[in-house]
Amino acid sequence: MVLETPIHRVIVGTAGHIDHGKSTLVRVLTGIDPDRLKEEKARGMTIDLGFAPYRTAAGQQVGIIDVPGHERFVKNMVAGASSVDIFLLVVAADDGVMPQTREHVEILDVLGARRGIVVITKIDLVENDLRELAIAEIAQFLEATPFADAPKLAVSSATGEGIPELKAELDRLIAATVPRASEGVFRMPIQRVFSAKGQGTVVTGVPVSGSLALGDEIEILPIEQRGRVRGIQAYMEERTSAAAGHSTAINVSDVDYREVVRGMVAATPGYFEAATRIEAKLRYLSSAARPLRHGTDVRLHIGTAEVLARVVLLEGTTAVEPGAETLVQFRLRDPVVAAPGDRYLIRLATPLITLGGGVVVASGSGRFQRSRDVTRTATAAKAEVLADRVAYFDQLLAERGSRPTALDEIPALLGMQKAAAEESLAELVKSERVVTVGRDKLLSGSIAKSVEERLLASLKSFHQSNPLATHDDSLRLRTELRLDESVFDALAERLAKRGRIAVEKGGRLRLEGAGPRLSDEQRAQCERIRLIQEAAGCAPLGAAELATKLGLPEKSILALLKLLGEQGVLWKAGDFHFARAAIERAIAAVKSIANPTTLEVEVPKVRDQLGTTRKYLIPLLESLDARGYTVRRGDKRFLGPAARGRS
Repeated sequence: MVLETPIHRVIVGTAGHIDHGKSTLVRVLTGIDPDRLKEEKARGMTIDLGFAPYRTAAGQQVGIIDVPGHERFVKNMVAGASSVDIFLLVVAADDGVMPQTREHVEILDVLGARRGIVVITKIDLVENDLRELAIAEIAQFLEATPFADAPKLAVSSATGEGIPELKAELDRLIAATVPRASEGVFRMPIQRVFSAKGQGTVVTGVPVSGSLALGDEIEILPIEQRGRVRGIQAYMEERTSAAAGHSTAINVSDVDYREVVRGMVAATPGYFEAATRIEAKLRYLSSAARPLRHGTDVRLHIGTAEVLARVVLLEGTTAVEPGAETLVQFRLRDPVVAAPGDRYLIRLATPLITLGGGVVVASGSGRFQRSRDVTRTATAAKAEVLADRVAYFDQLLAERGSRPTALDEIPALLGMQKAAAEESLAELVKSERVVTVGRDKLLSGSIAKSVEERLLASLKSFHQSNPLATHDDSLRLRTELRLDESVFDALAERLAKRGRIAVEKGGRLRLEGAGPRLSDEQRAQCERIRLIQEAAGCAPLGAAELATKLGLPEKSILALLKLLGEQGVLWKAGDFHFARAAIERAIAAVKSIANPTTLEVEVPKVRDQLGTTRKYLIPLLESLDARGYTVRRGDKRFLGPAARGRS
């Protein structure tokens, strides 16, 4: 069994102008030539990214990325710099600060790099006074940047002068840098792809999150091709796993290398999708020659991808001045995979000039439908909580309003493996930042509270407008509030448990403590109606007849009849309201008339026994059918289960 060399999950990257000695420095530090392409060796310049392992004096192994310095290959430099935890800004003592020095410093800045060393190379080519002048010039240049306090060390790769001091400082920085976490979902922007003889497709890059192991399934996006991990290599060693923070080569089965290109992403299946829209925070460089206008076409660099995009300014302006920070949306010509928190860079489509960069806030796809104001508000809210994954998740749910989110969507939204997502979700539910809806849906806690307040307000308004009503109808409430049935039922249950409302069978709700508010006169009218209907027996008066008899508007009679029905004083059957005594007579009649063997109930005999007519008998029997006292089969009726169960 071969022991794997431990890897400290930190990436060191070079930056600087062409021919300032970046590759030579890497070779001196690691013993490996990072220039791997024939063209690079022939031309004596780095074109693509080079990777080499570096071991500290304490035995920690990290990766060094060597980036190209020529202006034509800045896109390759960005692909490497976006993975860097510690930078080595290389400036030749005989050249000083040059155009790509300035551009690379701006790129490091907007990509969020903060830890690093300024390495003044080729000191063997200048006199001591010129060496000091070069160091002073570099220090002056960096004063207005975040790198003013970065250590500045002078070295010669040719003579070895200063190299021990550089290694000591680099080792100190590496030891002080927190390694990238291997938790989360695996995602690796693809830097290179090739076919290895006898092994098939190999993709390389630096994973930005998560880990994977031999045998795991992996997905190549956006082409959505899946395969199994057949082999893993890191820093020229075979590995059983790969994790964020070290250069990795993955041998993937069942994926055609000819369909994979740089800029694609290798990831755990089911968690990421390619986006055609990206909302982001943008810092427009102060060195820009002119304002950035709404609708400008740019080249967006993110991960290892480069894609044409159109800038949509979300702050309501038509242009952004140099040095300003703003919220933007990028509408992409081709889809890319991006996650909240990813760093990006934009360059002018032509000529190739770096404009700025920032942090991804959200990404999506599909047709753009929201207004700029809505998008700006949503983007600003998410940008405020970008560093807090739980708060960000809560904001995502809040954006969905009262539309619930399925449980199986949660791991991808949280960017966590299922087990970790369930653990975080349990805490959110416990703190009521998230509310469960039914078995498999969730709602933002803040949205749930807002909807509950609207439901209570609607019920209150109903009781005020309908003083004689005992309950409101849930269907009316759901329609008014435009709620999914599962959401309505879950929130109504929450309110009932807190004693705010009462929920009864039949979809009836009322505010706790609310009920009919009758005047003395109305109570008297109710009693008169009850007595009239009791006297009428199985031929009760209709609303119009009662209105004439009592000298009241029919609308008032209907309200009183509804109340008496809800209270159980009267029994509603069709358009009639029967007294309880009449109903008991009807139930007793069908039981006595039912054939003991077949349980058939002869309707004419019921009519005769009750002394009523079809006008009243038909709605009465239909009501008994609905309540299970009788059962209709074709033209016949039979004794129902409710009647058979009565003594």
